[in-house]
Amino acid sequence: MKTPTATTLRLTVASVGAGALLAVGLAAGVAAGATETPTDPGTVTTDPTLAATLTFAREEERLARDLYATLADRYDGARPFSMITTSEDRHYDAVGTLLDRYGVPDTGAALAPGEYADPTLQALYDDWLAQGSTSLEDAYLVGVSLEERDIADLEASIAADLPSDVDAVLEQLLRGSERHLEAYEAAAAGDTAGTGAGRTDGAGPGYGQGPGQGYRQGAGRGAGGAMMGQGTGAGAVRSGAADCPYVDTDD
Repeated sequence: MKTPTATTLRLTVASVGAGALLAVGLAAGVAAGATETPTDPGTVTTDPTLAATLTFAREEERLARDLYATLADRYDGARPFSMITTSEDRHYDAVGTLLDRYGVPDTGAALAPGEYADPTLQALYDDWLAQGSTSLEDAYLVGVSLEERDIADLEASIAADLPSDVDAVLEQLLRGSERHLEAYEAAAAGDTAGTGAGRTDGAGPGYGQGPGQGYRQGAGRGAGGAMMGQGTGAGAVRSGAADCPYVDTDD
């Protein structure tokens, strides 16, 4: 995450999905990029850039998990906070695997939720929590702000000269943050998941938008925009081939 911003935030579309797929995908992503892992797991890295990147990424994911969990509790399990908290926990674990692999100490392991050794992250958490506690609508905007910062930080880290297995994990986290951003933008715009009938997005997942009516984004997306159609949901998710913005189905 870069520097705190007070600018008004953007808003857009989301869905709920099968979070269990993330753990498998993250493991595959690490394996696919593991061409530059140390010979002995736990070897202490001598690269200060790598150590700093992994330490910050781990704490950034912990901040997102802590903040979303707190806001979910404050607003009675409101989506998408309650769904994305689980995803952020898996992101946190994925970076933890890299810390172990490269022998980088976990500086936040002994800290309580909402406490961070990095003063920038601490200030961000405190500011976002204060903003998100004013109303559910403001909490959605906090989610937008946080995910925009995550995306910028991940893109900067991926652009650095890091081992390929690290890049593989960071790229998975980036895709997840992009979906999470869509979810919070949607919620801030008034589209929250599981409130009525179902949405289909191409071949895949659905979210509720209203009684008897679904939101359809099939082949017309990008060529003619979204199309309204009939939903068949009832507040439940229908998983299929398309990605779910809430959970990182290909991570």
